[in-house]
Amino acid sequence: MVGVLGGSAAVVLALVVVAPARSGWILLLGAAGIVAVALGLRSPVLACVYLLVATFFRLAVPGGTLPVDPFVLAFAGVLASTWLWTRPWRRGLSDVRLDPITCAIGLYVGWNVLSAVVPHAYPAGPVDQPGTYSLTRFLIIGIVMPFVMFLIGRRLFVDARAIRVLLWTVLAAAGYSALVSVLQFRAPEFVWPRYIAEDPNWADRAVGVFNQPVVNGLVLVIGFVVAMLIASHDTEGAGPRVLAGAIAVLIVYGVYLTHTRVVWLSFGLVVLLGVLLAKGFRTGFVLVAVVTAAAVLRNWSTFISADRTAGGVRSPEEIQDRLNNVATSFSAFTDEPIVGAGIGRFIAVNTYHHQAWSAETPWQRGFGISSHLDSLGILVELGLVGLVLWLLVSALLYSRLVRVVRRLPVGGMYDRALGLTALLCLLAQTITGLTVDLRFFDFPNIAVMLLAGAAIGWQRARAEADLARGAADEGPAPAPSPQVPEAVRS
Repeated sequence: MVGVLGGSAAVVLALVVVAPARSGWILLLGAAGIVAVALGLRSPVLACVYLLVATFFRLAVPGGTLPVDPFVLAFAGVLASTWLWTRPWRRGLSDVRLDPITCAIGLYVGWNVLSAVVPHAYPAGPVDQPGTYSLTRFLIIGIVMPFVMFLIGRRLFVDARAIRVLLWTVLAAAGYSALVSVLQFRAPEFVWPRYIAEDPNWADRAVGVFNQPVVNGLVLVIGFVVAMLIASHDTEGAGPRVLAGAIAVLIVYGVYLTHTRVVWLSFGLVVLLGVLLAKGFRTGFVLVAVVTAAAVLRNWSTFISADRTAGGVRSPEEIQDRLNNVATSFSAFTDEPIVGAGIGRFIAVNTYHHQAWSAETPWQRGFGISSHLDSLGILVELGLVGLVLWLLVSALLYSRLVRVVRRLPVGGMYDRALGLTALLCLLAQTITGLTVDLRFFDFPNIAVMLLAGAAIGWQRARAEADLARGAADEGPAPAPSPQVPEAVRS
């Protein structure tokens, strides 16, 4: 830790020498940065919060502002802090748990890395923009960070204080995303980042900080589930619960403003499952379900129309894009069925070997774009091996979360409701991945994986503590309960 802080101080002093006219700002920001680094190294949970903030505002930081992207520094800080405070070198390899999820994740990440280093027929990224695509960045954002953060979340977020920090961080991000989604249309002059109002990729949809309505909608759905969890339990005080409820209302309106079918589908299924399964905290889900159903029925003719800005769900051209993507994917799979065309090569394949779904489908629809379905993108780029490993990881995650829901008791916010929250968020991620390649986006994937890891780690820690207490009651001497390092608890 001393070496890291000393290096940070040396960098600040070097910047002062290079740019003496800005020495005041450099010293101020440098001092704040050194304090933040020190706090992050002392608390892995805080380091995870830094990473969530850095990935949430990744697009808001202009390229080239820093020599290294802030989210890369934050991720390195998480790894360093976790290594320091879990002290794996003191316990040896006997403490490493190579359970099925860990092994499957390791194999899948390894297959992605192998695909990135071996040569392939086509270059990665857009063929008409050479040099603009970073395969290393894609690997870190789409594959490495989410799964590593699941493993870290399972290890660190094993007490109520740490989980509470995670829940409020995710809710704060979703609340801000909902706020800028509303302000994009109601008061654009107050929106930050400015590209949301001045240069949105979809002017008629709520794009959020991510400048992408589908990803923005996924974050809103995740935040809604977390808001329901907090607002429905008296673990928090009256003020925080009211705040969570207010954010939930804002999120519902933000979901509507995305004008995106898969977001509405994801939101509707999450609400429906909440009504059916959220024992002990289903009131909010019921209220939202009733209001949403009434609004849809009242405006049914508009809802089934092609007027997307008014709330219609029909969009033939986008459906044609997806159908041509599917046809191209199947064709590419037959060419490279086992190992795939190579990670990051879907756009190149869709440019050189673009296919039409049928004679009635315009050939140009979906030409040269990225995959709009997670599984098909993985199949084309990583072959059957990659797809099987990805499906294995997904199946293991779902099975473990279902087991968490079954084993945790019904009661407070950190009981079965926490496991169901993580399960619903994972379901929302899966549904959203049906129409967009989520590997290009970091924050929602990291948030979902952290929630899943926290629920699994929390249930396991409680089971081990109960087992230790039972052994202590039966034996002649009490056995110590599993301890979590103070830095992790903080």
